[in-house]
Amino acid sequence: MPGRMVPRWTLVAPLALMLAAPLAQAEVLKIGPGTYSVMTEPGLPTRGQHQSHVVARHGQPMERFATVGGGAPRQPPITRWDYDGFSVVFEGAFVLHSVVHGSHTPQPR
Repeated sequence: MPGRMVPRWTLVAPLALMLAAPLAQAEVLKIGPGTYSVMTEPGLPTRGQHQSHVVARHGQPMERFATVGGGAPRQPPITRWDYDGFSVVFEGAFVLHSVVHGSHTPQPR
């Protein structure tokens, strides 16, 4: 109908929802100058492997770090295990990344 007034709540409700939403936050990892790319290293744990598979293949880690996150769906539990020469990062019980320590020449992905 022309000239009909729009209820005030239909204008205020979207604004209230936007203000009530939590602000997005992120952590930034700063790395020194250079060119970086994702590499694979034969024998390292690969994405999706279960923690039990990593232990069966590589043994117990030298150090296990406390799990961080996990308090909300967008903050999954992340855990890091350190081995001699590499680290494994898990999301829940599954490998997310393997990280090689020091300089080396891995195979390009």
